[in-house]
Amino acid sequence: MADRGDTHYHIKHLNLWFALSSLLLLATSVWMVLDDASRPWKGHQREFRALDLERTRASLESAALKEQASRGAALQGDVQKAAVALDARQSDIAAQQEVVRVAKGEYFVKETASKFAKAEYDWQRYLVDEHRLKHNDPAYGEEALGKVYATMQEAAFEKEQSARKLALAEADLAKLKAPLTEAERALKTATKDVELVRSKLEKLDPSAKPAQIANVVRDFPGLDFIGPNLKVQKVALDNLTFELNFTKKKRIDMCQSCHMGIDRAGLDDAAQPYTSHPRLDLFLTAKSSHPLSKVGCTICHRGCGEALDFVRVDHRPLTDKQQEEWEAEHHWHKQHHWDYPMLPSGMAEAGCVQCHKDSMELIAPDAPRVSKGYQLFEEYGCYACHKVEWFPTTRKPGPSLKNLMAKLTPEFIASWIAHPKAFRPTTRMPQIFNLENFADEEVVVKSKYGEGRELKGREWNDSAVAAVTTFLQVRHPVQKVAPMPLEGDAVRGREAFRLAGCLGCHNTAPYGTEPAPIGGDMTHERTGENEMGPNLRGVATKLNADWLYAWVKDPAQYWPDTRMPNLRLSDQTAADITAYLMQDPDQIFHDVPQGWKTELPPASLEVLQEQARWFFLRDGRATLEARFEGKDDKHRWDRLGDLQVAVGEKYVTHQGCYSCHEVAGMETMMPIGAELTAWATKTVDKLDFGFMPDILAQTHGWDEHDVELYKSYHSNFLTQKLHAPRSYDRKKIKNPTEKLRMPYFGFSEEQIQALTTFVVGLVEDEVQRAKMLPNASQKARDAGLRAVRQNNCAACHVLEPGLVTFKDENGVAHTVGAEIRKLEGEKLPPRMDRWSEHWADYVAYMKSEDEEFDADAAELSLRLLRPEPDFGDIGDTIAIQAKDLLEVRAPVGGDLVRVVTDWYLKPLVADESGENEVSRTPDPDGGVGDVDGVFRKYSEEELDKVRWTFAPPVLLGEGDKLQRDWFYAFLNDPITLRQQLRVRMPSFHYDAGEAGAIADYFAYEAERDWPAYYARKLRLARKLSLDELAGAIGIPSATLASIENGGRAEIQASFAKVKAWGDAQGFDGVAPAVDPRYERVVRRSPAHVSALLAADPKQLARAEKLARDASGPYCVQCHYLNGQGPGGGSALPIQWAPDLKNTHERLREDWVHTWIQNPGKVYPGTSMPVNFPADKESHQALYPGKAEVQIQALLDWLYNLGRQDLPTGN
Repeated sequence: MADRGDTHYHIKHLNLWFALSSLLLLATSVWMVLDDASRPWKGHQREFRALDLERTRASLESAALKEQASRGAALQGDVQKAAVALDARQSDIAAQQEVVRVAKGEYFVKETASKFAKAEYDWQRYLVDEHRLKHNDPAYGEEALGKVYATMQEAAFEKEQSARKLALAEADLAKLKAPLTEAERALKTATKDVELVRSKLEKLDPSAKPAQIANVVRDFPGLDFIGPNLKVQKVALDNLTFELNFTKKKRIDMCQSCHMGIDRAGLDDAAQPYTSHPRLDLFLTAKSSHPLSKVGCTICHRGCGEALDFVRVDHRPLTDKQQEEWEAEHHWHKQHHWDYPMLPSGMAEAGCVQCHKDSMELIAPDAPRVSKGYQLFEEYGCYACHKVEWFPTTRKPGPSLKNLMAKLTPEFIASWIAHPKAFRPTTRMPQIFNLENFADEEVVVKSKYGEGRELKGREWNDSAVAAVTTFLQVRHPVQKVAPMPLEGDAVRGREAFRLAGCLGCHNTAPYGTEPAPIGGDMTHERTGENEMGPNLRGVATKLNADWLYAWVKDPAQYWPDTRMPNLRLSDQTAADITAYLMQDPDQIFHDVPQGWKTELPPASLEVLQEQARWFFLRDGRATLEARFEGKDDKHRWDRLGDLQVAVGEKYVTHQGCYSCHEVAGMETMMPIGAELTAWATKTVDKLDFGFMPDILAQTHGWDEHDVELYKSYHSNFLTQKLHAPRSYDRKKIKNPTEKLRMPYFGFSEEQIQALTTFVVGLVEDEVQRAKMLPNASQKARDAGLRAVRQNNCAACHVLEPGLVTFKDENGVAHTVGAEIRKLEGEKLPPRMDRWSEHWADYVAYMKSEDEEFDADAAELSLRLLRPEPDFGDIGDTIAIQAKDLLEVRAPVGGDLVRVVTDWYLKPLVADESGENEVSRTPDPDGGVGDVDGVFRKYSEEELDKVRWTFAPPVLLGEGDKLQRDWFYAFLNDPITLRQQLRVRMPSFHYDAGEAGAIADYFAYEAERDWPAYYARKLRLARKLSLDELAGAIGIPSATLASIENGGRAEIQASFAKVKAWGDAQGFDGVAPAVDPRYERVVRRSPAHVSALLAADPKQLARAEKLARDASGPYCVQCHYLNGQGPGGGSALPIQWAPDLKNTHERLREDWVHTWIQNPGKVYPGTSMPVNFPADKESHQALYPGKAEVQIQALLDWLYNLGRQDLPTGN
């Protein structure tokens, strides 16, 4: 611009500044574009692309793809040969193509004519219908419409004729091209995988120059809006919300922009952020139950899903070292204004709670930590003080105190309240008094409103405990318990205590943490299942005999909500058990921890009055002082006893004792703890960390930044709270009623982590439209699992088989459902729950006997407990070398089985000198008392015989076995099925719906497990490898393997193909699946019985002879029949089997059929023999025919046994 002299500013200077600012703007714009192009997430995508390219190239060099490529090269030759042969017939093909062209033209003409004819008919029909309606003339247009209809039908017929002609022409053309088509199809099938890899490789690293240039240009700064490779990977989650300023918005996650490989398999070893997510069968993949497109990331992991920067995402370091690395590499710091920080990886399961409130039991195998926390929350009664709106358990976790004084002495009550773990270290009762915020030498308060003396923690606690004890005495007068009606025998009681089932839920483990020696008395071990009830060591110092007898006879009489069932013991047996516990011949039940003593603590009137001043502050000073001086006749608080009752009641309400225990007059009071329904949604600034972060800073050398970081996470607050509940009072000045009240539970580190994970998962729901809505099967299984756990069914019954993992000669790992058989030189099999210890002891012993013993070469025998297609069927035995054993997982449940069998098989124990053996049973020779009153020795019997005769049954496949209605009735009112058992199914005090839930659970579990069982049995029967059967069915081998292992997605998608193939092959080796929704005994139906008797009126009589004749299977040799003893009453108890009269209402027909065919394939080791071998004829004199015919006859008799309403056939 020229300078004309009439401007305010100098033009040349303006030009200069304009040029400089333009250059600065240009530089800034370039800087902005370059900075945007170099954002960290783009770098991660470039690195992942390079990693993906490298892995793709490497995969082409794999043996499998090389083999495919080689096969493809050979098939390519076939394609070329077919193409050459086809060229030689071009004239024929051209002629046939012309025929097809003409046929298509003709078809088009006929099709068009048919459409017009139909349109004309539709129009004429409309006109006729309209005229008939308006003029009430039903006959109008009948003839004309008929002609149009005939024309339409003729046109349709001509179209069909031309279509058929076209199809024949196209088929002839296809025949001419068939050799080439088949060759190309074979090539495509054979090279499918390698072509997919090549296609991917071409996309990642194109060979054509234009494509290479395009890949560069599309990601070039400023041009990357066109179609970039590098782009934000975003999932918009329509059904998940995010709380934002009093409104809810759609949740959006962009985590995959960096975590590119998170939903891809095979990247487990890749560095972050490229590694695969764990359990892709469960998370993120399209087939999983939590696909990335539906659930994203932050609903589980939290953090800021819409951020693309490492810091703004709010990652959380796991260790101090990782924090230092992040600070150096990423300039990491805690996001100050983000209220939902990412959960540490160990607590990611907390995210499960939102969606799975109605299925917490179902997710236990996949989310073990949060499920354990959920169970601990119930087990320790947290829900009793802290309301969680949806929590399913509502019963009070502690026993009723309404007749406490009939059970305990005041001295025991006081000592127990003061220090519960001093008597029973494993108790779940927390410690309320004598904690750090009322420490012995700490001044609690200066009495008389600050004018008196300083009162210290010891006297404060002693007076409080004495007050509570007195209040409980006065509030709950003794309701006398009837004296024992007869004397008990302690030696008989020892046997009854072992065999009646007491040790399913109780143990007598010594005090301390040292594990019991392997091979010792299992009753002295804590196994989990036997910790449902308290450890009974020392119990004789606590209880009186009359109360104990009444409790053992009927626990619900004292505590209606108790989990302890009624064992339905006879008066004599209950008296014997009581005598054993109280007389204590084994010196167990008077053994108490060192330092434990029962005494009433000293109660100070002065201290109690001061406590009353704080508890009754609202009554006013004058009123209180009048009471203390004895001027109030209703409140004589100048008397120690009266004041103890008043203060004791306040302590019970202040500490919330009534939340766990039933206390008279306090049944409807509200819990005292904070509600936890959505606790983790509360922002951390609302949590009172007190001075604990500063105290920890002094201990750990933290700076101010570390202190603030510690206060940023809910989990830190909760972990410290569970470690030391009163620690947040440290360094604080509080009056006695302001101090924290949460008691000390003594949780282990593992328990604290589990509970923290669960409570951190208690948030405001943001998944209402996406949460899991259990179907009927899932609801039944969840409720059933909870009932099974709460009633401790696993204490007596095996619920799941043990698993053994080993490698074969090729180094491939296999996991089979199996039990390890007894080792060479041993009488009993090893315990799988302590296999490592047992094996170490065994090896040491064998080497002491033989220095050349080679432990690695030792052979282990495994008995299969489920079909394993590569190894054998149920009951088959396989051998492996010890060096190939990788892992042993114990069966779930059944600890009482070993206790019972040990009593029968190992009745003799070493005496005090260790030189002689003495009997621990009532019989000096080691005999065990049978139900008929006779003592018999079983120490030389085989374990299987004793186990299946005298121990609780396994519940494997129980849903396939029992009819649901009978099972439900049995749970509510158990009957004796096996007369020889000393341990009986107890009578439980089920909550509403619990018995039905258990019965439904087993039925639905059987339905759920059936596809996997079918697939395993099918492959086993056909003797095919996994690849062979998968190829025959037409599904990938991985899919078939997943079906065999119970993979739900694969079963839903592909099991129908497996079943269809099995049906086509005529496979009938598996009974039909259980249908829990419908159940009927077909053999009792009138139609079945009428047809049976019409064919042969004596059919049932002939079948009965087959069952009862001594020259046949002789079923009644072992089985009861209508109450009559086996073998005419001559059989011994070890031979007894259940009464056959219950079969028709108890057992499912298909299960009984399978059982009779081969009992050992149902319960390996059972005493029941194969009475109808399929490979040879038997019992022909009694019932001629093949084994299957005889079995069918026996089934008809069993299911119509004792019927008086049989059809006559008239």
